[in-house]
Amino acid sequence: MNEELPTRRGGRQRDPATDEAIIDAVLDMVAAGATLTGLSLVTIAKQAGVSRNSVYRRWKTKDELYLDVLETINEARPSPTGTSTRDDLAVLLQALAERVVDKRAGSMLRALNAEAVTFPRLHRRYFEEIVAPRREAMNQVLRRGVERGEIRSDVDPDLISELLVSPLLARMASSNTGQLDPVRAGRQIIDLVLDGAAAGPS
Repeated sequence: MNEELPTRRGGRQRDPATDEAIIDAVLDMVAAGATLTGLSLVTIAKQAGVSRNSVYRRWKTKDELYLDVLETINEARPSPTGTSTRDDLAVLLQALAERVVDKRAGSMLRALNAEAVTFPRLHRRYFEEIVAPRREAMNQVLRRGVERGEIRSDVDPDLISELLVSPLLARMASSNTGQLDPVRAGRQIIDLVLDGAAAGPS
């Protein structure tokens, strides 16, 4: 039996306003304390002010809907300019920090992590389709930094990227984001980590 989530079909005539209302309903309810398990497509439709058929026509399962919600809160991945390692990392970290300080986005991600055992396929697809490309973008920046002689060649890029994102993810996990400034926090983290990984004089 194929355990993969159904592939979302393209080409359907859909009302963007209805899609937005349904996704907003999920985010609002999760931010208010609802669990992903506890929500039903019927409840979501009622909260969104749309018919049940409007939801079922778009998403056959909660997994499909939740994946679209997760894509929405992550938005488009920013494109580093390649000007410098620190500036490129700042672009990527700022995008992550902005998501962390967003109450609804943070609530949705905490809910996903808390219920990963209940939604294993959703959790896997979230990391494969959303997290992995962002992680690879950061690793590309770090590899360029090594090529430019800005970062030591003996340091694993995966380790550096984990050190860069971990403080922000820890803040999100504890909901301690009230005083977090996305631009300033990103720059401080980058300086602290890259000062330790900086290549010495040749």
